[in-house]
Amino acid sequence: MSTSPTTDKPECGLCQRSEGGLEKIAEDLLYSIFNPYHRDSGDFDVTELIKKHLKPEMAKDFEMYSSVFKDLMKTFGFMSNHWVEKNQEIKEAKQKAWEELKDMLKKGDISKDELSMSQVVDNFFDEVVDELQEMGYVEKVETRFHRKIIHYTAKAESVLAEKVLSLSLQNLDKRSYGEHETEKLGQSIFSSERIVDYDPFTHSYDNIDLVESLIASAMRGEIELNENEMVARQPKHTEKCVYVMLIDVSDSMRGRKIVGAIEAALCLRKAIRRAGSGDELRVIAFNHRAHEIKEGEILNLEARGRTDIGLALKRARKILKGSSGTGVVFLISDGEPTSSYNPYLTPWRCALKEAEKMRNVDARLQIIMFGKEGRFLELCKNMAKLSGNANLFHFSDPLNLKNFVVSRFR
Repeated sequence: MSTSPTTDKPECGLCQRSEGGLEKIAEDLLYSIFNPYHRDSGDFDVTELIKKHLKPEMAKDFEMYSSVFKDLMKTFGFMSNHWVEKNQEIKEAKQKAWEELKDMLKKGDISKDELSMSQVVDNFFDEVVDELQEMGYVEKVETRFHRKIIHYTAKAESVLAEKVLSLSLQNLDKRSYGEHETEKLGQSIFSSERIVDYDPFTHSYDNIDLVESLIASAMRGEIELNENEMVARQPKHTEKCVYVMLIDVSDSMRGRKIVGAIEAALCLRKAIRRAGSGDELRVIAFNHRAHEIKEGEILNLEARGRTDIGLALKRARKILKGSSGTGVVFLISDGEPTSSYNPYLTPWRCALKEAEKMRNVDARLQIIMFGKEGRFLELCKNMAKLSGNANLFHFSDPLNLKNFVVSRFR
C-alpha cells in the first residue's frame, strides 16, 4: 500500500512572530515608545543581560558609556573613531541581549509583569522599533539630524487608544458627570430638582417622588395617594454631543504637552465608540493654520509654527453651525496667540472676537491651559467671559488631561 507524500506548509510570518513571545509585550512597548514620559518599574534588570555580552571593563562602566554615546550623538551628531569602536561593541552586545530576552519571553522564563517597558525601550530602542514595524504598528522611521521621527499606523492608533482609555479609567472620579445632561427639561433618566404634577403621558413611575407626594397629601389632611394628586421629579433633557477638540501644535507644544493632548483625543474617541452614544468627535490641529485630523493620523502630529487661537475658534464655530446637539469645544493651548488670520486684528483681538462669536452656536467652551503665564491667563479669562458659556482649567501635568475629558464625557 502506497501513501502519497505529504509536505508541511510553511508557517506564515505572523505565526512565526507569535512564537517569539514578543507579542506579549508589544502593545506596552508601543505605548512606551509613544509616551516616553510614562515610567513603569519591573524587578528584572535588562541591563544585566547586556553586560553579560560585554568585556569586563566595558560592563563595569556600561551606564557611563551609554550616556556618553547619547550625548555625543545629540550634541554633535557623530563620534570619533575611538568612541565608534566602543559603541559598536555595545551595539553588538545589545543585539545578543535582545535575542536572549525574546527567547526568555518565548519560553516563559520571564513574565510581562517582571519587565519595565520604559527600561526595555531605553536600552533596545532601535530593536523595539524594528520589531514594531514588522508587526504593523510603525509605518516608517525618519532620521532628522540626531533624532528619529516615528510614523505610526492606524493599527497603532487603535491599540494606543484602548491603552490610554484603560489608564484614564483607573483614576476616574466616579462622582463626575458628563456633558449630555443639559439645563433643558425633557425625557431622560436624569431627574431635576423641579417638582411637578405627575403626568402619566410624560413621566414614568421612576420619576414619582413618593415622599413629596405623601407630604402634599398630609398637608391636605389626608394620608392617601391618588394618581391625580401625585407629584414627580421633572426629568432633564439629554441630547447628542458634538465635541470639537482644538489642539495647539505650535513649536512650544513639543514634548509632554503634545503627548498629553494626543492622549486626550485618543481617549475621548475610544470612550465615545465604546459607549455607542452617537456622539461625534472632530479633532482640529492648529498653529498659524488649522486642519482637521482624520482618524488614524493623530499619532503623527508634530509641533511647529505659530499660534492662531482665533482661527481655531472660527473653525470650531463653522463645524458646530452645521451640527445638531450640544456643542462642546476643548481649546488646548500652552500660551497666548502669536498669529492672526485676520490682517486687521492683532492675535489677541482676533482670539477675543472669535470667542465672543461662539455665542452664535451656543457652545460650551472648555479652555485647557498648559501654561499659567500672566498675560495668557488674562486672555483666557476674557475669552471665557465673552463666550458666555465657558470654563477655565489649568493642568500642570498635561498627561492628566485624558482623565478630565473622559469625566466630562460621562
